[in-house]
Amino acid sequence: MGPRGLTVLSIAGIAGLLFGVVGWKQGGTDLVAAPPVPASSSSAPAATSSPSATATAPVPAGAGPLLSSMPYASFAYQVWPGPVSADGKLAMSRWKLTVTRQAGGIAVQAAEDGQSMASVSHFYPGGAKVYILDSDLSASSPGATDEGLEVTNAQGQVLP
Repeated sequence: MGPRGLTVLSIAGIAGLLFGVVGWKQGGTDLVAAPPVPASSSSAPAATSSPSATATAPVPAGAGPLLSSMPYASFAYQVWPGPVSADGKLAMSRWKLTVTRQAGGIAVQAAEDGQSMASVSHFYPGGAKVYILDSDLSASSPGATDEGLEVTNAQGQVLP
């Protein structure tokens, strides 16, 4: 191996290292599940909403791809705003969910059944719809399937 070969291999190695560092730093940015919340017990799942100002916000810079283009779109069930389909109700049966419309978006509090809801809700600027993800509606226990929560804007783009 000559000096040119060694130079090419060195450049390729450095580029690979840089790509690896960037990928590692961005790891987990496409996760769909809500972060775990400290455990406690609760009885019935509920989806509630409270109306307030309904302003339309511009699409946030962080809006992602269309939910319909995501690989998990086939097991995303719209649960807010209603009406909720039978499959959506089944997917939501293992969740506690509160959605509050606010100026410029929605605030969402969610937890899988058996966990307490966080005392602070997550605000989604431009949020319009909430989906529960559940790849196996027949599973009877929380966390037994690929479960999660997604919020989209009015254009159907996934919000971070």
